Amino acid sequence: MGKSDAVLRAICKCALMTFGILLFSCVDKNPQELTLHTSGLTLEFNAEGEISKAIFEKGQVEKALAGHSLLKGCVVTDVQLEKKSDDEIVFLKTMENSTSKRKFQLTETFRATENSIRWEIQIKDDGENWSTPIQTVLNYPASENVKFWAPWADPRGDLSGGGTDNKEIANAIIGEGDLDDLMSWADPLEPIDVVDGLWHYGAPRYEYQNPGLLYCPFQGDVITIPMVSFWEEKDDIGLSLVLSPEDTLLDINVRTTKEGELTFSRYNHRLGKGKELGFAMDIVPHQADWRSSLGWVVNRYENYFQPVNPLADQIAGTGAYSNSDVSFDVEKMKKMAFRVNWRASFDFPYMGMFAPPADETTEWSSFVRFRNRGKVARKTTSMPIMQNYAKKMKDAGFYVLSYFNVTEFGTQIEYPRPKSTRTKETPLWRDANDYLYENLADAILFAPKQQKAVLDKDIYSVKPGDPFFTWEKAIALDPGVESYQKFLVGQAERTVEGIPDSFGICIDRMDWTRFYNHSTDDGVSWMGGQSVGSLFMSWMDIMEKLHPIFHDADKVIYVNNHVKRIEQLKYVDGIFDEFTYSGSALNAIAFLGNQKPTLGWMSTDKQLLPDPDQVIQKFIYMGVFPMAPFPGNDHSMRPSDLADKVYLDYGPLFDQMRGKKWVFEPHVIAITRGEAKVNLFKTNGGYSIPVMYAGKGEAVEVTVRKEELVKEGLKVVAYYPGDEQPTVLETSVKAGELKIETPIKRGCAMIKIEI
Repeated sequence: MGKSDAVLRAICKCALMTFGILLFSCVDKNPQELTLHTSGLTLEFNAEGEISKAIFEKGQVEKALAGHSLLKGCVVTDVQLEKKSDDEIVFLKTMENSTSKRKFQLTETFRATENSIRWEIQIKDDGENWSTPIQTVLNYPASENVKFWAPWADPRGDLSGGGTDNKEIANAIIGEGDLDDLMSWADPLEPIDVVDGLWHYGAPRYEYQNPGLLYCPFQGDVITIPMVSFWEEKDDIGLSLVLSPEDTLLDINVRTTKEGELTFSRYNHRLGKGKELGFAMDIVPHQADWRSSLGWVVNRYENYFQPVNPLADQIAGTGAYSNSDVSFDVEKMKKMAFRVNWRASFDFPYMGMFAPPADETTEWSSFVRFRNRGKVARKTTSMPIMQNYAKKMKDAGFYVLSYFNVTEFGTQIEYPRPKSTRTKETPLWRDANDYLYENLADAILFAPKQQKAVLDKDIYSVKPGDPFFTWEKAIALDPGVESYQKFLVGQAERTVEGIPDSFGICIDRMDWTRFYNHSTDDGVSWMGGQSVGSLFMSWMDIMEKLHPIFHDADKVIYVNNHVKRIEQLKYVDGIFDEFTYSGSALNAIAFLGNQKPTLGWMSTDKQLLPDPDQVIQKFIYMGVFPMAPFPGNDHSMRPSDLADKVYLDYGPLFDQMRGKKWVFEPHVIAITRGEAKVNLFKTNGGYSIPVMYAGKGEAVEVTVRKEELVKEGLKVVAYYPGDEQPTVLETSVKAGELKIETPIKRGCAMIKIEI
């Protein structure tokens, strides 16, 4: 009996100790004590380290908000409250891979800031390298009152069927095909009901079975900034989850359900070997307006949205992609608000060799052939000839952007390396194959062995282990490789030196940034069971090196960004998009360029039909300049009776967008009588208000609530298509609002308020 008593006493002692530990744990993790407060919002957390409730200060509205992070295929086995203070809560979670049973640490930190709850996660695994989707889940309980919004390409999702056939795309781009279905447009500033959906960040991710060669931004199921918003107009409350663009971002998508759950998934990040991997995001309370949530992001990450060089706003206007040196009607083009030509001269001898290492007397035949609407001819050029063209345009009051590309090289490249036919007297740079294999071979982007062969895309066909080829049989290169970086830096320096009257560059073909180089290691990416190099990382790296060369010389950098991601624009001053006749591409660049000049493509005057007013008005509403009909435009709109009339009619309205900065104060502007779409921009000399899509209405009342503008005596005028002079508008101030009586012509008005 004595032995049994001892055992019993030991069991009781152990039970009491366990109870004490549990009691302490419960007290320490009491959900009522685990709260954080920011302006307008309090979040509660439970003992499992998860968000469990949101309390909005406005009206003390409570929501059963739920949120947590996880790694796919893994489970949480233990949670410890590591730190608790008035402004910070830290949870240390032990996780286990359900397949391998290996354990690792996930730390989640929640920190109150002035206007958000900062949510940071750190992952540390001491085992071998591996990867799995890293997910952040937030559930905002959906009801009929809850609306859903994101900076998307199309609120309807994808209407392109997952991307049109590449050959159809190519034909449409050069004006020989038809993309009418993809020109469909929906207003991206309107929220929608919460839906089941999958949204890709920037573009669908590269996958071995679906590489997406020749990706063009026609898909609507794309978000341009990694954020999602919910709001309820009845209570004027909203909540957004915003991922930080300052993080190392690879592939991301977000899945939503009609119940209100959203899941951000981050792909191809490398785990293991004791390296800490971290991500940051913010839960942001705001009012029931897209301006409130998007404005928070723009203010928080200002350097991703503002142009580095303010000269970009001076250049803003309609543009061209022309190879023509012929004379043109200068005054006519100025009336169309024309300002900039992205020089489609193909003056370089081949792709990538934009400024050959040669003296000023050296001439060469430009990029294999000089295209002129199907005709092929040789054209001889040189650095002085390129400079003379830039100066001529500058003297006429226009701007030239030189062509640049950081992912493609050469022409008529052969693989494997062919036998050289170059003589000793011929400089190495004259032959694209010789220069590539002598200097840049380690930068060639090869299709990984795991990739599905693509055999029906003409030059875009590729077999595993072969290089990726592109237009004019150039070859894709990785700008993250040192040899190619040094080459590009040299090209940038010679471009600035050799064409001083060019105002900068426009970088083409960012679709290649979706890919992974399986021959390199960027230290952060993992795909196909091996270390790889993401061309997203390569882009960020090369831009760190290129942007000072141009910005220090007071030049600008524009991009043709097939992939629509905000962090890629950190050092970019403007956007010149090749696909903006598509409604999805138009919306995408408008969001990304809300503080920068944005310019959108028009392939042919047929894209102005059947209703030119509606086509042009969506550009103005979104603050995007459409491409002008210009002589020599390459696979883009040329002068015609139809195009000339439309652009001359709307030229004065385009002029009012120069220097455009979207205004983000919540509920700052509205149509309070009549029907129309309305936006508000800070522009040169004041504010511009596009009132578009008013249909056959004769007048609307525009109400402005921006404090600076709520005053008597302002000069307020409206510009109308086809009118030579603006019309003075009647205004009044009532109950802290500026009321503008606005007549409508051809379905629109462009209001200018001078300050």
